[in-house]
Amino acid sequence: MRDALERAKALRSAGRPADAALELRKALAGAGDRCELLYLLWDCQFVMGDRAAAFETLLEAKGLAAGPMVARVAIAEASWLMSQGEYREAMTLAGSVVTDDDEIRAYALSVRGVCEAFLGEVERGTATLEAARTAAHRSGCVRELTRAVGNLTYVLGSAGQHERSARIGKEALTRLRIQGLAPTFSAVIRYNLATSLFALGRWQELDEVEVPDTIPGNKAARILLCKAEAAALRGRDPDDLIEEAAKAVDGPDALFAAQCAYAKAVAARAKGQYRAAVELCRETVADPPEALTRGEVLRLCVEGLGAARDLQAAGGRVTRLDDPEATELELLARLPMPHGPEDEVWRRVAFAEAGRDSWAGIAVEWDRLKMPYQAAYARTRSGEPEALRHADRAAQRLGALPLAKMIDRQARRLRIPLLHEDKPQLGTLTPRERDVLELLGWGRTNKEIAAELVLSVRTVGLHVSHVLAKLGASNRSEAARIARDQT
Repeated sequence: MRDALERAKALRSAGRPADAALELRKALAGAGDRCELLYLLWDCQFVMGDRAAAFETLLEAKGLAAGPMVARVAIAEASWLMSQGEYREAMTLAGSVVTDDDEIRAYALSVRGVCEAFLGEVERGTATLEAARTAAHRSGCVRELTRAVGNLTYVLGSAGQHERSARIGKEALTRLRIQGLAPTFSAVIRYNLATSLFALGRWQELDEVEVPDTIPGNKAARILLCKAEAAALRGRDPDDLIEEAAKAVDGPDALFAAQCAYAKAVAARAKGQYRAAVELCRETVADPPEALTRGEVLRLCVEGLGAARDLQAAGGRVTRLDDPEATELELLARLPMPHGPEDEVWRRVAFAEAGRDSWAGIAVEWDRLKMPYQAAYARTRSGEPEALRHADRAAQRLGALPLAKMIDRQARRLRIPLLHEDKPQLGTLTPRERDVLELLGWGRTNKEIAAELVLSVRTVGLHVSHVLAKLGASNRSEAARIARDQT
């Protein structure tokens, strides 16, 4: 039994929790002390995202715990309660464990720090998590050190302190790389780093965050979805990243499906597919998986409300919502209570999309949290001349092309001149492309253009694609408008 336990520990440390779990199940079929085996199996199952099985294993371990294992299992139970949002119960249980073992103490402090932060005492929670880091350093246990850093960066990010979270995360990853342990122990730290880099608009750095094969599938998928969201906001196709994320998840996973729905909604909205974005968000928040956090539900509601507003403002042959007011009320009714400063601003955004809050005030809040894309979006929605110019500069700096186009449309409608000079130029078009553009402006179909210019429909389709790409237009109507504005 002891040999099997050591092999399982080695596999778990090598970033192979599934293989470790298999080894543990074989050992559990034999005789011997089962508690330590179950304790490690609980950890492997939890890391792999099999939470129901992990909880059953933990309960069995609790019934067998004796001696030093009592404290370990108690902290594991506190960790479970914390993951379920039962912060007071988890903090009480973690605080009841008295030990001289720095490894166990670091685990207890990690749990307690998160609970304190999510009960509203962020400064106290971060101080407790720093103490967890110190205890983990003394113990020499890399697992507890990465747990403490992972929880600390998570708490900081949730509190809107993304710069500090990103700095600590990058420092920790550098240390793990030097020790040759980054692929094995860095999953949570990498994900927290990815979310902070996204929030800070440091999207190039986000692109460079590696996703090693040794990272558990659920964490790898979430990092890839974060990259997909950044790609969509830059006007890039995120489908490959979303597909890669789906492959990283082992089998059906309701939590991943809900998180994937958000990334798909962001992508659909960036492409102007507003109705699809609304429906994705509505369906997901109507029956969200239990493990979906309040913040994730909140952002799904916000995205759905924003897409619904875009849909009502869109021109052309756009399929409208049957009952936009009912959709708005439905999404507002599903808004969860916020957890921390960032969630509070997201909740304000939801009400602003429904015309019930001030976009100018929201932009200031995003500035305070150093989230430039969200601040630029809020200024775009406000429609004030200086706010639009400010938003335009931010969008150009971030490379946020869909937002830049939204700003441009808003500015043209309100006759507000923008300051950047990289406007699409008709001079980049070939003579034949100019002919095609002129006929587009008259509302001709590709078939009608082909007949008039004596070209094949396929050739006309290629010319139309080139015209849209060169002018940075999302559709034929926008290309025609650009031409009218510059002639």
